[in-house]
Amino acid sequence: MAQRIPFGMDRMPRGLSPDDPRLPGVIVGDTPLRFNSEPLPAEAMAQATGDHPARLAAMRGWLHALCGDYAPARIRFADLYLAAIAAHIDAHRDELAQMLRRYDGLYAPEDWLWSALRPLPRALLRGDNGMVAVDFAFWDRTQAIAIDLGSGAPGNGILTCRVTAATLTDNPAALLTVLPDAFRAFWRGETLPRSPFRRGIPRGVLAEAP
Repeated sequence: MAQRIPFGMDRMPRGLSPDDPRLPGVIVGDTPLRFNSEPLPAEAMAQATGDHPARLAAMRGWLHALCGDYAPARIRFADLYLAAIAAHIDAHRDELAQMLRRYDGLYAPEDWLWSALRPLPRALLRGDNGMVAVDFAFWDRTQAIAIDLGSGAPGNGILTCRVTAATLTDNPAALLTVLPDAFRAFWRGETLPRSPFRRGIPRGVLAEAP
């Protein structure tokens, strides 16, 4: 069943529900929420010049902005997560390159990064006793996975991975060892490494086309 996860906020505004379209949020359902599940906002895409490093920098900057002010642990997690996914792709480079051979150089193994689970900074999740604020949330197609960076939250019926300061080191591979299996082999079942740097089609455009 589809649900909406608000994110980019420290708390739920009084008088609004999680489904209120005025709140930043994303709709999740029976498929994993990946970086490429939906196009990035135009302001994030404007920072990308077309090559992979520029797009990765644009994604990093967008995540940093969502982490909030004075949030070094969140920013460090966002950076380390991107680095961990890149390192994981590099470790499986031969397998991923083989999957792309049919496309005659159109895609590179690095493009699979966009198929990884997408982090939602400062997300608000539905717990057993109401909405719970978490440092980050991911959606693996069946449930939300909360990342706790030291607050001791959330519990409350929510699957939680606690990432300690010792894990937020310069070894990206260490991060994936404390995260569930859904964070590895994320390319399985994906036909193409589709990019989030694409323009969405406005609702109704196809229906109105002659």
